[in-house]
Amino acid sequence: MKKHKIFKSLRAQLPFSFAGIVLLTITLVGMVMYFTIWSYYSGLEKQYLDTNVHGTANNISRIVENSDITQNDSLMDYQDVFQNQAKLTAFLIQSRVRILDIDHNLIADSGSPSKSWNITVPRPQRNDTQPGPPNGQNSGEAAGNDSAGTSQTPTPDLSSFSLEPSENRPPQNANETPPDYSVQANPNLFGYIMVQDATTEYNNRSSVVIEAPFYGKEDQLLGYVELSESPEYGRRIIKNVIQVWGIASLIGVVVSTGFGYLVSRSLTNPLVNLESVASEMKDGNYEIRSPIYKPAELASLSDTFNQMASHIQHSIETLRQFVSDAAHEIRTPLTSLRADLNLALSEKSMKKAAPMIQRSLEQVDRLDKLSKDLLDLSKLESKNEKPDFNKLNLTDLLLEISEIHASAAEQAEVDFNVILPDETIFINGDAQQLQRAVSNLLSNAVKFTPPGGTVTMNLYAESDSALILVEDNGIGIPADEREGLFNRFHRGKNTQNYPGSGLGLAISKAIVEKHNGNIGLLPDKDKTIFFIQLPLN
Repeated sequence: MKKHKIFKSLRAQLPFSFAGIVLLTITLVGMVMYFTIWSYYSGLEKQYLDTNVHGTANNISRIVENSDITQNDSLMDYQDVFQNQAKLTAFLIQSRVRILDIDHNLIADSGSPSKSWNITVPRPQRNDTQPGPPNGQNSGEAAGNDSAGTSQTPTPDLSSFSLEPSENRPPQNANETPPDYSVQANPNLFGYIMVQDATTEYNNRSSVVIEAPFYGKEDQLLGYVELSESPEYGRRIIKNVIQVWGIASLIGVVVSTGFGYLVSRSLTNPLVNLESVASEMKDGNYEIRSPIYKPAELASLSDTFNQMASHIQHSIETLRQFVSDAAHEIRTPLTSLRADLNLALSEKSMKKAAPMIQRSLEQVDRLDKLSKDLLDLSKLESKNEKPDFNKLNLTDLLLEISEIHASAAEQAEVDFNVILPDETIFINGDAQQLQRAVSNLLSNAVKFTPPGGTVTMNLYAESDSALILVEDNGIGIPADEREGLFNRFHRGKNTQNYPGSGLGLAISKAIVEKHNGNIGLLPDKDKTIFFIQLPLN
């Protein structure tokens, strides 16, 4: 089972993949190379025989013409001539030569090409029997004596040399020496080697058979010349190439496997380390981070992993803070609710208990609103929660919202102004959510503005966005509290006497970010100005 898992690992698969790719490539290259060489040498063998068969046929045609052989003559009567020609040609082209008559009856056959030929040349003979120059007379004087009419230089008669396959020679005694002018010739890739013992034998013969006719006088067809069993040097070359290819393939596979192993280690070591870091995170160590590895892909993976770890750490810390803040916010009304209910139970008079029950109901309403806000904020911050986007007339939407808050501002004796552009501005968004985001800003502006103050809402159309401004001249926001203004349960020190859960701005921020917009606070010493920037339709 463990062995099976090892072969499934990336560290083991990469070397085998490298070796497999190299082996496949080498195999394909070897096959192409083999068929290319085979086709080339096969063509050469055929061309070699085709050229020689026509040359041999022409030679025999000349012999036939010189011998005045006609169709009426029997070629068997000239068998010795044809046999000598066949043997001589076979020696020269290292192929089997057969001469056939017009009916394809065999006239002469050189036989299968021999591994070795024995060439016998007659000894040179003097042209006369006169003695050599007398004593005291140099050879130059003798050579200059033209009146003698004789030549003193030995001249070999090469007209009657003979060819005989070495294996057809009669056996010699151990003490018998070969003739002085007997030479053994062994075939070689480039011709013949004039040595007694062949060190290299070329036994492979081609299976190609070529035939050509030969003619007598007046173009009379007399017979055919057939060449076969020519040297097949290409097969030996291919065999050597295949051997070298096999050795190179083995070396290539070994080297590629080793290289693949090194590459696999360089790739898998960062993954193993990332796995170790992830395992520690699983055990609760959220502060651990991964080193940045190379190459670029692993560096990007490491960086993304670290960003994910930071996000997880931040989310967990935020969740812990959220739970702590929620528990604190819930504990306060629960404590007041418990105290009021205990006091109400201790009172015997319903008239005295009624105010306590009324305060208890207010605390219940506060808890109910707090729980709803927490639930809404959780949904808004969820990645799976998708808003219902539609084409919205933002001008009409803000006008509708302003009508609701104008009444609250009038009751609080706050001057409420709305400044909208003449043109209609359209955006894509969820009307209900945007209404809540803007309402939270307007509610805070009215709530934190004392009587006689002013709240103003403006709408501007920019090049590619719509800008909503909500400003007031109320109690203001201290500079040291602006940074955490949109955090959950954040409430300024100067807002303790005002009711609220501290979730309104956090909900507005979540809604605006769902709409791919921005929300924030503009720097102004005299006024509090919140802005919401939304992309146009």
